[in-house]
Amino acid sequence: MKKGYIGVLACLIVVMLAGCTSGVHYEAGSYVGSAQGKDGPIKVEVTFLENKIEAIKVVSHKDDPEYATSAVDGMPEIIINKQRLDVDAVSGATLTSRGIIGAVAQCVTDAGADPLKLGYASVDKKTDGQEVVITGLAQEQIITGDEIKAMTPVSFDAVAVDASGTETPTTGIGVRLEDILAQYGASQKNFDAIVLNATDGYAIEIPRDVLAIRDVIIAYEINGTATDLRTVVPDERAMYWVKFLNKIELKGLVTQIETKNLAMMETALLLCTPEEYKYYDAIDQAVPTSQLLEKTGGLKTDTVEVAGIDGWARTETYDLYNNQYLKTTGEDAPMFIGPDLPEGMRMKDVLYNKLGEDLILSVTNAEQKYGTITINGRTGVAIEKIFQELKIAEAARYKLIGSDGYEAEISLQDLKSGMLTLSESGVDTVFETPEAASVKGLLFIKALQ
Repeated sequence: MKKGYIGVLACLIVVMLAGCTSGVHYEAGSYVGSAQGKDGPIKVEVTFLENKIEAIKVVSHKDDPEYATSAVDGMPEIIINKQRLDVDAVSGATLTSRGIIGAVAQCVTDAGADPLKLGYASVDKKTDGQEVVITGLAQEQIITGDEIKAMTPVSFDAVAVDASGTETPTTGIGVRLEDILAQYGASQKNFDAIVLNATDGYAIEIPRDVLAIRDVIIAYEINGTATDLRTVVPDERAMYWVKFLNKIELKGLVTQIETKNLAMMETALLLCTPEEYKYYDAIDQAVPTSQLLEKTGGLKTDTVEVAGIDGWARTETYDLYNNQYLKTTGEDAPMFIGPDLPEGMRMKDVLYNKLGEDLILSVTNAEQKYGTITINGRTGVAIEKIFQELKIAEAARYKLIGSDGYEAEISLQDLKSGMLTLSESGVDTVFETPEAASVKGLLFIKALQ
């Protein structure tokens, strides 16, 4: 009889313990909370008794159903059964799982309890210990959340656009990837691509075209709230915004070839035979790129880099480039274009075309991009600024060659004291020092060995 009484008492104790969480008391009722999921906010409704989480319902979410359904169906039961928030995520749906846990944690707070007592780790602490591996450098590097937070921050105001076209305004704080890479003597612009990896297996490649003109920000605060380390690429689609970042792969280090021969696009175009070119409803003038290459004497290379004034750059094969046009008048000129060239491969407002050591410069757009100076009453772009921005090779002396065959030699110091200015002859040089010979219709600036 005594043994039977003890057995019944033990069972009652087990039942009582199963229905409560030690040291946690809730204000009974239903509460609604939300947290960030994979593709947007996840909203949950949680019902509490005084001593337990009674029910959890996922009210809404924006995550891809194929990705999220297992977590939406499974996480509520897991949390209720364990009465804890330090539970494992559903395999294959980590970000949705974490979003549900975060939303439930908010409800726990609203119900007057401390989610930390249920094992919930604050996002801020997760960020501090979060590690990001960087590969593709001379040596593999690992940087932590607290190391990133110690760097100079940038704030951003961006709009994420998902696959359906939905726009989500976002503000936040983080650190530019360019600044992180600078610590290791690298730049994102020197790679063909960068692959971003998340802890749930998601990965996306950012191509060189995007890396050349966009900031990649490693964010740790979104919309005023601390968050996991994630990438934000302002003015780009949300597919590049990777949550729970854990690895950055740098692909294809690009070896930069110094420019030794600088050709003036405006002067060269005067030597070409333009053709009529229909651009939408306009009839403009265009020159075959093969003619431009012929007049500028560029040697055949494997590829040609075509860069715009906005910083966008594309690398095309020589054969493809050689069979297109440069539209020289009208909207967006000079413009790399072709009858069969897809719109996404066109380049508006071309700043330069680069073939190995040869660079064909649009002085018109260089003036717009780099600003102008005035020498002897004429206005143009400073040659020193061109050397600085476009990484022109420095030599002791240079040869200036005009379209009429006139040649003059000049020192680096004198050359940098001058400017390039537009004229009826295409491009002229103007110098402050009378000893430096100005050239009308300048076609080339060539470094002498």
